[in-house]
Amino acid sequence: MRTAIAALSITLALLFGVIAIAASAYAADDPVKIIAQSSFIDSENRLNVVGTIRNTGSMPVQVTMGLNVEDGNGSHTMQQPTYGRIIWPLNDSPFKFVVNGTAGKPFIMNVQQAEASNQLVLVLNYTSMAAGGDRAFVGTIKNTAPFDFHNVSIFASVRSDNWTQLDTVRSDVIPVLKSGEEKVFVAKPDPAVKSRTAYYSCAGIDFDAPIATIDAGNGKVISYDLRTISQISSMRYENANDSIAFGIRPYSPNGGPVSLKIPQFNQNQTLTVMLDGQPHNASIKGDGRTMYIDFFVPKGDHEVKIQGVKNVPELPSAAIALAAVTAVAIATTRFKAAFKLL
Repeated sequence: MRTAIAALSITLALLFGVIAIAASAYAADDPVKIIAQSSFIDSENRLNVVGTIRNTGSMPVQVTMGLNVEDGNGSHTMQQPTYGRIIWPLNDSPFKFVVNGTAGKPFIMNVQQAEASNQLVLVLNYTSMAAGGDRAFVGTIKNTAPFDFHNVSIFASVRSDNWTQLDTVRSDVIPVLKSGEEKVFVAKPDPAVKSRTAYYSCAGIDFDAPIATIDAGNGKVISYDLRTISQISSMRYENANDSIAFGIRPYSPNGGPVSLKIPQFNQNQTLTVMLDGQPHNASIKGDGRTMYIDFFVPKGDHEVKIQGVKNVPELPSAAIALAAVTAVAIATTRFKAAFKLL
């Protein structure tokens, strides 16, 4: 079965998130575990320590790995985030340390719950088997969102034919991946492990957090900032009832809060939150530039509509209206890692 899975050409939709780290960290006994680790001496005679983290819990997390080393700077502890920006529930993310000296075993240094809203907008299409003489990880990435992504890179774990993790690789950075654009990526293993490379797993993506927009048709867009520890689907504008609509499923079994910001298009703007077709209790206020909508969604799958989104301006006016409000929040949410796919 493993061989069959490795041989398949895989098309996968990736989640992106605007991320903020919650104040509380996970405790030491929380279900975040190292499930694989190994090491090798690379082509520059450096020690490479690699491995994979698994999140068996019910909430997305961000993990910092630690490694005690002895090098030219004496004894100290190196710190590295996992390659996954967020490790989603029941998902994995690889990590890697490069050491000019000796090292002990890697350990989990810090785990924090990550607040993230996610949409199916980036699509990877790749063959997991190592390709060509370079035994490379190759494929394409497509941006199906109505906005651009910046500084995009793709990573994966390098595996031998007996499933041993040999290395962790990252592609060259794509400076801009425009809306609707598809590009080829290549990531190569270290020459020291190339001959043993059989396939790739734990594929994920890294990027700078974008200013998200919704296509309202006829060249019009609505920018937004959505914060929730939930999976979001089918984010859209419905012209017939002047609504922003989306599907939502909180990660927490107890449900969770949602915070949404959109431009305020007029001083007397009135919004209504509908949950599964019924009016839903929400805190709604505006400051003349931005509407702030906060509400709670119970567990399970639901459909949300924010009604009363009027007078949508032409591109790029909507993005400009919200940019000043979201710029600081977005700047604080940029991390250099990515996440593991199902």
